[in-house]
Amino acid sequence: MQITAMDKSSYKDAAAIMAQCLSHPWSEKVLFQELSNPNAHSYVAFENGEAAGFLSVWEVCGEVSINNIAVVEKFRRRGIAKALMEHMFTELCNAVSATLEVRRSNDAAAALYGSLGFKRVGERKDFYSRPTEDAILMTKYLNGEK
Repeated sequence: MQITAMDKSSYKDAAAIMAQCLSHPWSEKVLFQELSNPNAHSYVAFENGEAAGFLSVWEVCGEVSINNIAVVEKFRRRGIAKALMEHMFTELCNAVSATLEVRRSNDAAAALYGSLGFKRVGERKDFYSRPTEDAILMTKYLNGEK
């Protein structure tokens, strides 16, 4: 597996991954605009040259907000999501915390985030649509537990 920062040669791959995996994918245009956002950090994972996973975060004042993480179905359960997250932690080593939302019904993702040190800190009622569902809010403190 190879993980690279999203760039002009891979933003269309990221858009394709999102279109396959998410109910509200970002467009190619939005992803291209992210390339010029100094707070945006996006990564694409490739397996044997094929785009397999994508992670998008924003880092502002040491706080990381995880916007999207997606792995193409045929590449799931191979550690790609975990590798993307660990890569992001390495790249953003000066960040203080990372926060994300996960669908209440997505037990596999919640278990992955828990294994990476994220703790449940709240919930957001009806956060998701298609279908409507609550989100569990999870945070990881990167430089020690709070």
